Amino acid sequence: MNRRDFASLAAVGASALFLPRAGNAATSAPSSDSAATLAQGQNAIRQGTSRDEAIRAWLEVVKPKLPFLQATALVSRPKPEAPKELGAVRRIYSTVPSSYPVGGWKQLSGSDWARKVLERGEVLVANSDADLEHYFPDHKLLKSLGTATLVNIPVVVCKRTVGAFAFMCAEVVPESAITEEIRLLTALTAPLFSDDLVPTA
Repeated sequence: MNRRDFASLAAVGASALFLPRAGNAATSAPSSDSAATLAQGQNAIRQGTSRDEAIRAWLEVVKPKLPFLQATALVSRPKPEAPKELGAVRRIYSTVPSSYPVGGWKQLSGSDWARKVLERGEVLVANSDADLEHYFPDHKLLKSLGTATLVNIPVVVCKRTVGAFAFMCAEVVPESAITEEIRLLTALTAPLFSDDLVPTA
């Protein structure tokens, strides 16, 4: 299966989550707005001629749903000496390369951030000074860039976190703002973290 087919199947699967379950009269009909947003996200990924171009176009779809100042993307790989343990990450995309450049594998295993985002595959919303300081050693740099909230959304495939997006937001963002629609949009990006798109060096 090639990446285009995978992206198409991911979009179909994500869209299906909006369909009402049989026998559940309380479930509402799928939202046409959400379906349109997912289609736009899928199209951005399919039409990109490079990973960077696809991410840029995808971010334009996300921004109205989650307004952000800057965004980065990390790919995640198991530690060579412990294949079942995640922790090696590399930034593959950044809208602020002067502060957060692309490249350079580093180990983050053992941190509360890694346990939550990489190991458990959970969304992290750091929307207070205390949270930013707790999860991010570079909290002073984040604040200098105007970050009031940092949202990390993992990309999980077969129970493994293959990557994550970081959204630096100027406003305080409650956890409830990270809707299922935003999570599904993020899930569509899974092919962009594949090994043949990410150099191992």
